[in-house]
Amino acid sequence: MTEDPTLVAVNRFLRLLRHGEPPSDEELARGLDELAMAYHEAPEGSPSDDDRDPPTGDFQVRYAGLGERFSNYGLYAVADPTEPINEKNMVGDAIDDLADIARDLEEVIWRFENIGADDAHWHFKLLYRAHWGMHLRELSHYLHARIW
Repeated sequence: MTEDPTLVAVNRFLRLLRHGEPPSDEELARGLDELAMAYHEAPEGSPSDDDRDPPTGDFQVRYAGLGERFSNYGLYAVADPTEPINEKNMVGDAIDDLADIARDLEEVIWRFENIGADDAHWHFKLLYRAHWGMHLRELSHYLHARIW
């Protein structure tokens, strides 16, 4: 049986965040690109009637662990491209981006394991559109600036 490509991509990215030597900026940027491609290639899926909620884990613990592993990452300036140009910058947090992406991907894995692929694909796409996709894009921009 072939493993689901979305699940493979999600697990690969989470391994990058958690295991081995911390990835370089280039390696993390590539991992984000691969995750974005997985979103584009994933089937739409459909939500299940199953009303169980996945465990969320402790965000502060997740944030602290990623902060230790990626200690050279920090705050960065971002702007909302849909807002008029002004002199105020918003602030992004690379560790918060990683923690939010990880939390949403952990939910996708839980859904694969507990509800099924159709529901997991649907939530993978929904969570990208509503939440972790923005974190991915802003973090990618931050990494690009650090690299180049």
